[in-house]
Amino acid sequence: MKKKILLGYNFILHYRKPLFNLLSEKYDLTVLHSGFETLHTNDTYKELIYPVKNIGPFFIQKGILDEVKDDKYDIIILLFDIRWINTIKSIYSYNKKAKLILWGAWMTESTIANKLRLYLTKKAQASIFYTQESREDFVNSGIDLCKTYVANNTFDVGKRVKSYQNPIKNKILFVGSLDARKQNDVLINAFTNIITQIPENIELTIVGDGLEDNKLKNLVKLKNIDNRVNFVGKVVDTNKLKNYYKEAIVSVSYGQAGLSVLQSLGYGVPFLTKINAISGGEKSNIKNRINSIFCEDNISSLEKSLLKLCNNIEFARKLGKNAYNYYSKYCTIENMCLGFLDAIEDTHLAKVDKEK
Repeated sequence: MKKKILLGYNFILHYRKPLFNLLSEKYDLTVLHSGFETLHTNDTYKELIYPVKNIGPFFIQKGILDEVKDDKYDIIILLFDIRWINTIKSIYSYNKKAKLILWGAWMTESTIANKLRLYLTKKAQASIFYTQESREDFVNSGIDLCKTYVANNTFDVGKRVKSYQNPIKNKILFVGSLDARKQNDVLINAFTNIITQIPENIELTIVGDGLEDNKLKNLVKLKNIDNRVNFVGKVVDTNKLKNYYKEAIVSVSYGQAGLSVLQSLGYGVPFLTKINAISGGEKSNIKNRINSIFCEDNISSLEKSLLKLCNNIEFARKLGKNAYNYYSKYCTIENMCLGFLDAIEDTHLAKVDKEK
């Protein structure tokens, strides 16, 4: 008989479903969340949907307190966000016959919040971290190493392609939402400044939509580079998306390095971002000048990195090959699932990158 797992979550986004389906192959998994209905014919996990109330920076999710007390679950996994009040209460009120696992914590700049995270982490039987770096932060702050595990946060790109082998390489690519945090205006300005120093067939391709759409299009017009910048809009179909990655020299998100890092590595395209980019830990997968590039927090450094890649395609291909291999070893959805199995079964199956 499969072990029964309750996974307390916030809002299920499409990129989490492959993980839940993999877990449900081995376990009887129920995901409790406050988003829209997600189940389709091929999904094998169960879901419970409860409303959530937002009070300032905090969230009050109904249903979870009653559900964690139920003795039908063998394992309880909670997405560990101290702003979700009833999730924190659940750490105290869950049925003690179950194994409690906390998932997804990382240290922030708030000393008070970090002390609370450490205090609550000690109450769990196991903790799952997105990265080895986060794991080490908690272990170095007094958490028992033997109770910590890593499920490398990732994005399942579906059927992968070795983009670094594609004969055509003519795109500087951005993929994601068009919001201010990404600093695409800096990318457009940098591209403008180097446009006469790179081959004429190379264009800037922007895939996505968002609040800054019109602002960025107006900037392109102002710079008079319309013929070298292509706004594609949002692309959900992975078969269409991979065609952009196949022709990409590099994938760039100057201001933020989130799951787009994993998507780029998965397709065998190096990722370029600044060293202090906003990140939930995903940029820890970047090995500078090995599988991707970190630039400094200034437009001149961004320009130099773009010039290096655009004028030395073989260098870009080498980084792309290393990116593909790195993803294959550490960043597949299967490896992320193994990190959960490790926490549940106290095994050590997941491959974890422990090199700085």
